[in-house]
Amino acid sequence: MVADGGRHYYAESRPIRPFSEVFFRVGSAIGQESKRQERSMPMTSRHLAAFAAAIALIPSAAAQDQPSMTVTIRPGPMDEAVGTGFVDIQLTLTADGTAAGAPLLAMPVVLANTESAARNLLNLEAVDARGPLDLIAHDDPEALLFHRHWTATRAVTGALTVRYRVPIDNSPPRRGAGPPIMLRIDGKGFSGAGNMFLMLPETDTPHRIAIDWDLSQMGPDATATSSHGEGDVVLPPGPAGRLAGTVFMAGPMKREPQAVTGNGFSAAWLGQPPFDPRPLMQWTHRLHGWMARFFEDDGEPPYRVFLRFNPINAGGGVALTNSFLTTYNDATTADSIKGTLAHEMVHTWTSNGPGNWYSEGIAVHYQALLPWRAGLIDTQAFLDDLNETASRYYSNALNRVPNDQIAARFWEDTRIRTLPYDRGGLYFAVLDARIRKASGGERSLDDLVRHMIGRARAGQPTDEAAWVELLASEAGPQAVALHESMVAGGLMLPESGDFGPCFARTTKTIPRFELGFDPKSLVGDIKTIRGLIAGSAAEQAGLRDGDIVTYRQAMDALQGDVQARLTLYVTRGDRELEISYRPRGEEVEIYQWTRVTGVPESRCKY
Repeated sequence: MVADGGRHYYAESRPIRPFSEVFFRVGSAIGQESKRQERSMPMTSRHLAAFAAAIALIPSAAAQDQPSMTVTIRPGPMDEAVGTGFVDIQLTLTADGTAAGAPLLAMPVVLANTESAARNLLNLEAVDARGPLDLIAHDDPEALLFHRHWTATRAVTGALTVRYRVPIDNSPPRRGAGPPIMLRIDGKGFSGAGNMFLMLPETDTPHRIAIDWDLSQMGPDATATSSHGEGDVVLPPGPAGRLAGTVFMAGPMKREPQAVTGNGFSAAWLGQPPFDPRPLMQWTHRLHGWMARFFEDDGEPPYRVFLRFNPINAGGGVALTNSFLTTYNDATTADSIKGTLAHEMVHTWTSNGPGNWYSEGIAVHYQALLPWRAGLIDTQAFLDDLNETASRYYSNALNRVPNDQIAARFWEDTRIRTLPYDRGGLYFAVLDARIRKASGGERSLDDLVRHMIGRARAGQPTDEAAWVELLASEAGPQAVALHESMVAGGLMLPESGDFGPCFARTTKTIPRFELGFDPKSLVGDIKTIRGLIAGSAAEQAGLRDGDIVTYRQAMDALQGDVQARLTLYVTRGDRELEISYRPRGEEVEIYQWTRVTGVPESRCKY
């Protein structure tokens, strides 16, 4: 996953998967009514007599044993050349007795620095057993994560049906770095995460959920899938919020394997990537089976890998319900995204942990180690991955920032955003080595991770207190002290032999990553350069305070590639400029690992 003139196994610099699964746990968050900033937008009543008559035939909530919801998704024609299209949504749900002004429906407005469709819905209408029902929208105060909430102007009677249209536009995201979850058109189809376009009930009450597809406007070759399975699916009772972390894809999809069953592994993509995805997905399928055995998972639920185009942060990915989504651009190779595929796959079993440092650190620790153990990458690929993480971490000017300061600055600065990944990954490497040494090789980090997974499956706490208690019992006070140091921002430095007998620690000098201006300049709807550093590469390339950035690259990938150039398209007055430079500053010494000569390959894997 290192970019160094294409010499390394992962030919593109590894993009960070810049968010934690916590951003998708919306069940309780969207139910909070406190501290709202109310901006009322009454929905005009429409003449919906026929619509209301049909709804009146549906049994009320009181007649049903379990609240239910049916989500009908009707994609319209998708124009890939223009990058526009739409999806019509119909929700029919149990809401009988919900009082006027009480919490009813919600959707994130901004989630993980990514804008949803909440403020762009068209033709929104609602009806219950009494007829048309006006909805009023209220927005939370703007924050890293905030929602739009809809309430009714009168009490709901019987089943509630809501209809609206979601426009899709392939324009680059306005806010900057974020996970690839927005609705997007590729190859006459669309894909996206549920939290980007679905209004969901503001309740934790379990619902029976049906996902229905109407593909009549997409052409005869269109099919549909989601994180929960192929086509129309019915889910057992559970929180409605599980649809928020669901990937949806429809259109003339290509699949691996070509004959998809209801359970197990499959992959889906639209359009034509610049590489043949089929061999890559076969590789991913083998890795998934190996990881399932490693993490002691005997189940075989639907597990989907989704591929889609991303012009901004190609190679990045995001883990979601029973699935993950990874991305490519015109220059992507199959090998270049294997690291992302492995990283996101680890999250399938390890996302229920104490925090970002745990979930992302574990994924970094295992993203090359497990494919290497499985025989799916070679030793050089493992070493390249280790050194890319080490290079970015030890050259990071902010690598001593404590964990409790990361969340507030997560989207402001790529150097902050990468810390849970790099620091966490190296923390687990140090911890693993200490456990192996203390137990004479009988125990390892693998045992602790499986223990935490077992706790999650049993419904037991997997918070930081549980982790620290496990450390104390497994490896004593020194392991607890290491953890406390990591949380406080201490430098995580594995010893020379901590990665086995085949690798030795060394040092080298590289130029430190330095944008040359305040990183917060690239956050928000209008990105104006501020805090330009005199004498920096940015200033020497011609960038100036006050320049407005109209298009930029993803920062996380650049930080890991010493040779990469940053290209910014800016406006200055009535001029449009392209400014390109290497975002590097002072030379610093970093730690790396090299292959020890004379040690046979058979002794390398640990």
